[in-house]
Amino acid sequence: MSFSMQNFYDSFKSALLYAPVTIKLTAITFIVSLIFGAVIATIRNYRIPVLSQFFAFFVTVYLGLPTMVALLIYNLLFMTLYADVANAFHISVPISDVNPIIIGYFTLIIGTTCSISESIRGAFRGIEKVQYEAGYSIGMGRFKTLTRIIFPQMIPILLPGMQNSLIGLLKASNLVSAISVVEIMTGALLPSLLYYSYLEGYVAAALVYWIIGAAIEILAHFAEKRCGKYLKIATES
Repeated sequence: MSFSMQNFYDSFKSALLYAPVTIKLTAITFIVSLIFGAVIATIRNYRIPVLSQFFAFFVTVYLGLPTMVALLIYNLLFMTLYADVANAFHISVPISDVNPIIIGYFTLIIGTTCSISESIRGAFRGIEKVQYEAGYSIGMGRFKTLTRIIFPQMIPILLPGMQNSLIGLLKASNLVSAISVVEIMTGALLPSLLYYSYLEGYVAAALVYWIIGAAIEILAHFAEKRCGKYLKIATES
């Protein structure tokens, strides 16, 4: 099997053209999931009645569902519901004009939220109870104790896990190609359809993913190094 550098170059340029789609999908999903995951983990940590039990059950069950299966299920449900709603309210916009990336966001956010919530819940356990008591003793309420004492100490503990979650999300983002979203992988293979040679497209996509992943690791390394000083001071105190 021959490897054409020209084909690889064309595939690499095409992959870079659609890289913003993947980066945007990954970044927005991660930020939203981090917020929702923190809320779920906090609810479970404080064992709020009903909500704590519900999220414990939901997260446990949902983590066993493969992302691809969830994506296809949500896509079929969306198309079915959209057709029913369009007929009921006489909506003239065809489903082909609806951007399928919305389903990709929905699927990835739910799965990533469940995963991140477990990481944050584990970080909660890494904080000693004396830290909570210190906040309460100086008149801080539960919310201020969380935001000013607990969460800042959790950041250094969470960083390695969040880095892995972000890179895993980056790699999982190519699954949205199954519902016709053009991202790095699909973009890299577009020139291959002309040459009927797909090796160059796959290698080009892998290189672009590696570059983005390496950038994430470098940023995470500096963040860990900076937060490590805070963790050391907090532990000593």
